[in-house]
Amino acid sequence: MTRSRSRLPLPPAHAERFETVCPFCSVGCGYTAFRWPSPRYGGPAPQRNALGVDYRVPQAPLTGRPYTESMYAEIRHRGRPHRLALVPSDASPVNRACDHSSRGGSRAQSTYAPQRSTHTRLTRPQLRVGETWVDLEWREAEALLAEVLANVIDDHGADAVAAKTFDHGGGGGGFENNFAVGRLLFEAIGTQSVSIHNRPGYNSEVWGSRDRGVHELNASLEDARLADTLVLWGANPFETATVLFTSHLLPNLRGETASEKQLAFGDEARPPTRVVLIDPRRTATVVASEAAAPGRVLHLRPRLGTDVVLADALARVVYEEGWSDRSFIEARTDPESFESYRRKSLRLDVPYARVLAEASRFTEIPIALIVTAARWMAEPKSATTRRRTLTYYEKGVIWNHRNLDTVAAVVQLSALAGNLGRPGTGCSRQGGHQEGYVRPPYPGPRPPPNVDAWLARGGGRLFWVMGSNPFLSTPGATEFARSMTERVRRVDHALTSAGASKSSRAKRIREALSSGDGLFMVVSELYPTATAKAAHLILPAAGWGEMDLTSISCHGRLLRLYSAFMDPPGEARPDWAIAAGVARAVRKLYLKRGRTKDARRFAGFDWKEAEDVFLAGGETFPDNRVDASGGDQLPAECYRGVTYDRLRELGQTGIPTPVRQDPKSGELVGTVRRYTHRFNTSDGRFRWHGSAPWDGHPAAVEKYLSGTRARKHPFWLTNGRTQRWWQTGFHDALDEDKRASVPYPFVEVHPEDARELRIETGDLVALFNEEGRETFQARIAHSTKRGVLFALQYHARGSSNALVSTSAVDPTTTIPYYKGTRVGLSRLSTRPDAKPSKIAPNVLE
Repeated sequence: MTRSRSRLPLPPAHAERFETVCPFCSVGCGYTAFRWPSPRYGGPAPQRNALGVDYRVPQAPLTGRPYTESMYAEIRHRGRPHRLALVPSDASPVNRACDHSSRGGSRAQSTYAPQRSTHTRLTRPQLRVGETWVDLEWREAEALLAEVLANVIDDHGADAVAAKTFDHGGGGGGFENNFAVGRLLFEAIGTQSVSIHNRPGYNSEVWGSRDRGVHELNASLEDARLADTLVLWGANPFETATVLFTSHLLPNLRGETASEKQLAFGDEARPPTRVVLIDPRRTATVVASEAAAPGRVLHLRPRLGTDVVLADALARVVYEEGWSDRSFIEARTDPESFESYRRKSLRLDVPYARVLAEASRFTEIPIALIVTAARWMAEPKSATTRRRTLTYYEKGVIWNHRNLDTVAAVVQLSALAGNLGRPGTGCSRQGGHQEGYVRPPYPGPRPPPNVDAWLARGGGRLFWVMGSNPFLSTPGATEFARSMTERVRRVDHALTSAGASKSSRAKRIREALSSGDGLFMVVSELYPTATAKAAHLILPAAGWGEMDLTSISCHGRLLRLYSAFMDPPGEARPDWAIAAGVARAVRKLYLKRGRTKDARRFAGFDWKEAEDVFLAGGETFPDNRVDASGGDQLPAECYRGVTYDRLRELGQTGIPTPVRQDPKSGELVGTVRRYTHRFNTSDGRFRWHGSAPWDGHPAAVEKYLSGTRARKHPFWLTNGRTQRWWQTGFHDALDEDKRASVPYPFVEVHPEDARELRIETGDLVALFNEEGRETFQARIAHSTKRGVLFALQYHARGSSNALVSTSAVDPTTTIPYYKGTRVGLSRLSTRPDAKPSKIAPNVLE
């Protein structure tokens, strides 16, 4: 599929070495970047290459030092050609023995180079005038945006400035970019019209956990290796957090961590590890677990949207069978809220048998399996020894029906059995990406407004999209793209009829925005995405490897430095520098207008280096000179006192957040495991939540369950990710191998359903409902149950989010219900080379 090299250049022994972290998924595998000038290269003898490996002989399978063609690239540094080898680090505690996924293992190929497909990167600020893109200097772009921004605030109020932005770590965010962007939006501009990259409001996906006093990242990789039972709920780590599974969960299942358990627990019983998987699909994780631990894998497949019912039923079993940890409940949880939990969630006034019968009917899981799952999760190992159960949950829980109740129910199931704060336990997100959140407080309410829906109704006058692609990723994506494009086009005439000066353009834009519901759209991005192509102003962003960046992994919260090792393309800048430049331009404008009070809000953006932003963000955390008990109440990502020099010194080992400064020695101390001493509430006690009884599916889905609509839309549809295509495919769409393996967004269809519809693997099919219509390539597989489809969530050629209702959001959190809707299915073509322009509205070619 791709041209192979006859010779793979090895880094010479003198190559420069940089420690970094894979920017993709939540695991945060460590990588070492070797850079050396072209055209030099090392040799296969160990003393002649920087890896110190003898490549004159074959490497041992699985345990050798990998170096493949996908780990090599040609880059530029300080304007001159250099070579790059990006290999798994041999010092990382995360990806042990140089383990790596297909994402990290091919990351070198997605670095920028004019001779590779990444040449499509954005390199200069551009303004769209009609159908023509005009290059701007940065000062011109900043001055124009500053004037439009100030005019919108003056004419329509700060909330008329809307934004869709990242709030994470890894390649697109990190503490530096998050702090600068958050400070600009929340303190300088003061807008509440901000939504997060994968949802329509500015909210936490896990208030259901945080309100209990439990931050969602509370366990460590050590816990994954020490647990007696692993629970993977709505999570598919083998595909989406690969090295968490292969380097940590799988060794535990195989019994390979027995010596670690012996060291940690002494003579405590160590039964063979079990795993409970809760997922409507038979995923790759299920299959791999069954191969590794036959007889010790339990797979529950709930009806879509009913996970809250299942979680509360499991908790009722734990309570009724006497498996709850009463000493933990009495000593460490709030008694008043526990009574509410017992009455509402456990439904103690309803007979036990009836609760189980109803749960089985709603979830379509046999009672015997519910009881077995509860036993595996909570039954003590002996009269004096409690089971150690670690739960990882992810989008199958978070993006489910009744977000807050479902997340709370899963966390409370762990608390009921005392599985928080002890080695080998926890209830933690698997995570989709790494984290790097440090921002001023969001100025809006809770729950936040649905900004995407508000924009689609004509709200706002300036829309700034930062590091996201909502034309693929937001609920009702196709309709959102259409409505935004229409609003943007209403301002186009202002630019085509204005002169070339900044003042003339800003004046005409102001007039256009005041005379209707037009929208001025700005995109900060790496590539010309579908969203970027609709914008008026594009600002080119620097990416991973092109800037110093810090983030934390999700499984242990390891804070590490991702070192820059190459030039960004053209004039691209880090997002923190883009935000700072615009803020300075607005301040200059207000000072020129004699408005010193307004100018003052935009002061303090005079950072010179990435570390300046990092340190400024660190100062916003509370005083961390506390003991270990006080550390449990620090913000999860607190890094106050940490410097880049310290992170360079720590290298791949990093330091787990929250970081505290020992009150006696002043030394920085990381936190391996959270909530050993207290929970993050005012009195340190866990807060329980009583949820309402099952009341059916949301109206946007319920409408498809009867009458004519039910006949037209007979399939349940859920969605998710795949190993070979990361997120919206911003990098992967350019990789020839990945594009060939996932040429279209795919949908998995059960063989019996496929036979009735005369569909075969490879056929192009349409999925449709009243929200939208998208084209997918069929894959016939037993992974789904009859009547249930699974679709890839994002792809350059379309998104299953086009079929998700914009109204199906949790009213208490504004989190969408992405994971369940109803659709019809029809075959379009058996030709895999059918012209995509005729079948897929989101084609970007």
